[in-house]
Amino acid sequence: MKVLAVRHAIPSRRITNDHVIANVRRETNLYGDPAILDRLEERLLHLFESAGTKERYALAEGERAIDLAVDAAQRALVAAHVSPDDVDVVIYVGVGRAWVEPAMANVVQDRLHLSRATSFDVVDGCMSWLRAVQIAHAYLMMGTYRVGLIVNCESAFHRQVDWVVRHEADLEHQFASFTIGEAATATVVSATAQPDDFYFTFKNFPEHHDLCVIPLATARDFFPERPISEQMPMRLYSLSATLLAVAARKIVEEFREDERLTAHTYDVCVGHAATEKGSEAIRRKLGIPLEAYVATHSRFGNTVSACIPLGLSVALDEGRLKRGDRVLLIVAGAGIVVGFCTFTF
Repeated sequence: MKVLAVRHAIPSRRITNDHVIANVRRETNLYGDPAILDRLEERLLHLFESAGTKERYALAEGERAIDLAVDAAQRALVAAHVSPDDVDVVIYVGVGRAWVEPAMANVVQDRLHLSRATSFDVVDGCMSWLRAVQIAHAYLMMGTYRVGLIVNCESAFHRQVDWVVRHEADLEHQFASFTIGEAATATVVSATAQPDDFYFTFKNFPEHHDLCVIPLATARDFFPERPISEQMPMRLYSLSATLLAVAARKIVEEFREDERLTAHTYDVCVGHAATEKGSEAIRRKLGIPLEAYVATHSRFGNTVSACIPLGLSVALDEGRLKRGDRVLLIVAGAGIVVGFCTFTF
């Protein structure tokens, strides 16, 4: 398989930490005590500093998530020199979507007039894009399809954020939502005549599945005895400190134990950008050179399943990713699941 093109699109509204803090102060009324609001602001400033969060982007008035996805996809197809009639399969990935059913990939396929393609969704939180790349690789190498398009649009999160911090302790599970950035990406892949060197590996640690959740209204039917059933549907709840600590430890352990990962040196490395400083700590522990690592969190926030393709697209735009480069991709997502991919671009 060959990655022909990766492109991204971001909404126009820039969100700073000051904007988030102002929203929290305006919407929160903690016993009418200004001192409590001051402590919340101080705590948020500390958390943003610890995470390395600076800015992110969100849909402006009149902007639509689907338009971002179509824009990224159209530009990726042009860059790949692929016509709509060439696309055999469309995979929509990620959390951002209009509905649970039908597959969002149908909408992308329709808007792009990809009349020959079949389409479906892959949903695995932040891991979705990497899962889809592995699935596309299997299809292409088996000869089932020749050209695939992987699209996501992690947008509209800021319309769903709960800006009201009812108790200071609630910041523990609300803070992650304040770091979310919105972005759409599109990746075009094709089959190759010769074998490639793609390598994928995933490992789940399901005992930690409740550290990060976006529940549906039906959560109580599945977990009547768990706090998750009492949380607001479609709101992000994350015990970020615990989640990041466990995920970082698992990333380092799994990488060091995998000889196929440690056997190479890497020209470009893109990791899931949940936090900037967390990614930097992982980079150092894995021995990845600073100049090889593409960091996106401080510029775009946590863009969920778009993090990895966004990083690849940024690296292409900045001339840091070139044909022939050895690439390492690192993702940790809710579940907890840890995934790696390495290949020659």
